[in-house]
Parts: sequence; C-alpha cells; structure tokens
Amino acid sequence: MSLPTQSPVSAADTAPRTNALIARLSKETQHQLLAHCTRVGLTKHETLVEAGDPLEWTYLPCSGLVSLQTMTEDAATVEIALIGREGVVGMSLAQNQESLYAAVVIVPGEALRLRSAVLQAECERSPALQRALLFYTQALVNEMAQGTACHCFHTARQRMARWLLTVSDRTHTPRIEMTQARLGQSLGLQRTGATAASIALQDLGAIKARHGRITILDRRKMEAAACECYRRDQPV
Repeated sequence: MSLPTQSPVSAADTAPRTNALIARLSKETQHQLLAHCTRVGLTKHETLVEAGDPLEWTYLPCSGLVSLQTMTEDAATVEIALIGREGVVGMSLAQNQESLYAAVVIVPGEALRLRSAVLQAECERSPALQRALLFYTQALVNEMAQGTACHCFHTARQRMARWLLTVSDRTHTPRIEMTQARLGQSLGLQRTGATAASIALQDLGAIKARHGRITILDRRKMEAAACECYRRDQPV
C-alpha cells in the first residue's frame, strides 16, 4: 500500500484546515501534536487501514470522509461507521494492536497523519488529549451501536436517506459522488435493493441519481424519509 502524498504541518495551520478534535485542544497541546504530523492527501477509494494489519499510522481527517468497513468470510462488505473531520482513523492506545476493520476513503480530502506510537506517547503527556480521544471513541461506539439497530429494524429507503443526509452534512454539499452499487455496498444492500430504495427517493422528489452522482434536491423530504437514527447520530 503506497503512502499518501504528504507535506509538513506547522502550528500556523488554521482551524478550517485542521481536524475538529485537534481544534478543541489548547494551543500548547496543538503545537505538541502538530509537531509530529504531516499533512497527506486522501484519494477516493484509497485504503488507509487494512483489516488485520497493525495500527501503525493514525489519521486525523481535515476534510473528506472515511468509511470503516467490516468483511465476512464470503467477501461481503458492510460499513460500520463514517469518520470525517470530527474524528480519528486508525487510533490505537495499546501497543501492537491490529485493526478490526478496513478504513476506505469515500470522499477525497486531507488528513493529518502521525505514527500511532507517537499518539500513545502524547496521550501520556497530555490528559486533555487523552480525554478528547476517549470522548470521541465513546461517540464512535455509540454511532456503531445505532447503526446496528438501524440495519436490523429500518427499511432500505430509510437507511439510504439517513446515509445520504449524513454524508451531505459532513461534506457540506448536496452532491455525493457515488454509484448506486457502491452505496448499496456501504449499506449492506443487494444491488436490486439499493436501486429500489434510490428509485423510491427519486419518486418522492428528494434526490436525483445520475452518472455516479447523487444530488439531494429536497432536505425536508429526505429528513421525512430517513429513520430517527439520523437525528441521533450527529457527529461530536
């Protein structure tokens, strides 16, 4: 796996270009952490972490979106969480920990990258950083739990509406570059199920899907079509 394009990070980087979790830390803690980071590009479909691999690198997205995915023995893939600039990818607070999931870029952007061992050391130095990471970890676990309930109890149309709204919120655009096949894969749907859900939302006038792009046309209709999970899983 090739490493992303990278550039040094200075403490002068402004909040809009940095990770929201870092932006909430004190200036001193930010300076200490940024000294170990490089800014890297996140390319669409790039795999940042493979399931079963050691968690060598930690990524703090500044833009874009990363999908955490788990795979069954017959190679079926389902998304378990989305991470944007509010969170952390590949975090390990224990030595020699292996990843239980794959982390795949679904919306290109940038991230701050540092070695997981360095992040562990910085957590030992900074109780505030440790608290911020533990708070985020709890929020991520809550999102995964909500996603499990959603997958079991809500319809394909509800889940698709929720997913599209969530991605739109975190990327600040109503246009999502995603084929229906890949969207279905993220939601754990067969191609026919994903197509039917997409057609249902289009018939409502909520979205337009064409040529690998899905555009949200009416947020009110989308929110009405989404399950209650959308209101519960807003990012920290």
